[in-house]
Amino acid sequence: MFDAPAPGREPERSRLPSREDALPRAADLARRVSALLGLPVHLRLTDNRATLVSYRRLPEGVRLRLHHLFLDAPDPVVRALALYVAGDTAAREVLEAFSHAHHGQVRRERRPGAPLRTRGRCFDLQAVQARLDAAYFDGRVHTVEVGWARRPGRRTRRTIHLGGYDARLREVRVHPALDRPTVPAFVVDYLVFHALLHADLAATDASQEADDGTGRCAAEHTPDFLAREAAFPLREAAWRWLLENLSSLRRG
Repeated sequence: MFDAPAPGREPERSRLPSREDALPRAADLARRVSALLGLPVHLRLTDNRATLVSYRRLPEGVRLRLHHLFLDAPDPVVRALALYVAGDTAAREVLEAFSHAHHGQVRRERRPGAPLRTRGRCFDLQAVQARLDAAYFDGRVHTVEVGWARRPGRRTRRTIHLGGYDARLREVRVHPALDRPTVPAFVVDYLVFHALLHADLAATDASQEADDGTGRCAAEHTPDFLAREAAFPLREAAWRWLLENLSSLRRG
């Protein structure tokens, strides 16, 4: 796992590439790394501010998670990626130099020590956490911070991340669009439960990957995760409500 180096003076930040733009470039990058490794490479792009490169060896090849700053990496950096996955730790220096040069594409993390806002207009997330911790986690996740994410600018978004677990900061953030009286309480409960489940498994299973690359909960939903998630009685109802109301939530 290759972590982001400590930031220095930061240049102007570029925007995330669109999905239409990123997919063919990601496919080409996966082919380049695969050719060097001699193994199939399943690549997933991230916007992780903490871990820029991580990988997992699988029977069918390599699952590689890369920050989007590597999309246009030149050949020496692509070779370093392949060497790093192959176990050559010296390749880390090349990756560090490249990430330093493109540090403006890594999102600035929340200021350490700044507490999350837990009480909203309609939902008190600290109370939600305490209730779920007692009901499903036997008190194991009481040290995880749970709060509302910062409210984004007023514009309609094509995508919205409703909630997730940040493994580096050990905190759960919920989108403020859910803090409204029309949102059923069981929907907020489910999103917090889902994120806390990632936190609980991350603490008890050292082999589990960290966050999904965006400071959010891991993309991997293992059989153990799914079995435990099934214990939440209104999971399906929560998903149905979210799908039916996604357009409204994107409008904020």
